[in-house]
Amino acid sequence: MAGKIVLGVCGSVAAVNTVNLVRRLVKEGLEVECAMTKAAQKIIHPNVLEWASGNPVITELTGEVEHVKLCGANGSASLLLICPATSNTISKIANGIDDTVVTTLAATALGSKIPIIMVPAMHISMYDNPFVVDNIQKLESKGVTLIEPRIEEDKAKIAENDEIVKVVLKLVKE
Repeated sequence: MAGKIVLGVCGSVAAVNTVNLVRRLVKEGLEVECAMTKAAQKIIHPNVLEWASGNPVITELTGEVEHVKLCGANGSASLLLICPATSNTISKIANGIDDTVVTTLAATALGSKIPIIMVPAMHISMYDNPFVVDNIQKLESKGVTLIEPRIEEDKAKIAENDEIVKVVLKLVKE
């Protein structure tokens, strides 16, 4: 199977789970390019995701226009996976704000009709915030795939890697 996945990692403690997720995607034969928000870099170091993916991690946009090369109309990405997706990032993308590496990749992917998968992770009170609920619905109405979180310990935790990989593989095959 061939395909390039762009993984956008946001600033949730669930970012620690992305290392194993990247390894699983690579084992499935996918190439993974990672991008991290500044908040995510405070939780895990980009070097760990570079090790897991075998590719340099995008931590800022440069004159190389990484967002267009990956998620533009003629970009190399098969899909954009945002995991973990924080309430902040979900709300920014839903309202057209692209002020981080991940939100700019999403804005570009939306305009290019590249599939986007979001995997939310946050406290349950944030997940149940009516504005976040509305923003998730807005994104879904634009074709964004949401993988529902696991609700445990008053938290909306990211879905298990098996479920995420299954959805990614399904969308890459389409």
